[in-house]
Amino acid sequence: MSAWRDYFADLARYQAWANEALFRELDRLGEERRRRDCGLFFRSIHHTVDHLLLVNRLWMGRLAGTPVAADFRTVQIEDWEALKKALREELAAMADWLAKQDEAWFAQDISFTASSGKAGSMKASDILTHMLTHFNHHRGQISAAITLMDGIAPEMDYVYYLRAKTA
Repeated sequence: MSAWRDYFADLARYQAWANEALFRELDRLGEERRRRDCGLFFRSIHHTVDHLLLVNRLWMGRLAGTPVAADFRTVQIEDWEALKKALREELAAMADWLAKQDEAWFAQDISFTASSGKAGSMKASDILTHMLTHFNHHRGQISAAITLMDGIAPEMDYVYYLRAKTA
């Protein structure tokens, strides 16, 4: 048993669960509202969800030693259904990949080139903590945008995930 492996693999599954709750509400909003400039850092909800996919790919590439180029200004996947599918697949692959790492891997330093071009290095566990809390940050922004459009922000807290797991 590996405490880090089990913890991070479960957090990846939590992200997938929380995304599904978010997707249900976003599907109700419709295409026009998902693409509307609603003042988010990446302007629209669609671009923000696309950003989550791109950042996950970027950091997973760094963790796996297969760097990925990232253009944060451009939407990578325009089709909503394809974007949801890609994010689902990425998080499932992440959980599976993490479940195969040994405990020592989580403490090792990972060297990478940051988006700015500067060299960086962080412990794998710190990278994963950043990645997995990054989802929460942007889902919070999206939830605020949903409520401004008279939608209902979904319950995505970790405690609800735990309850759903044990139900």
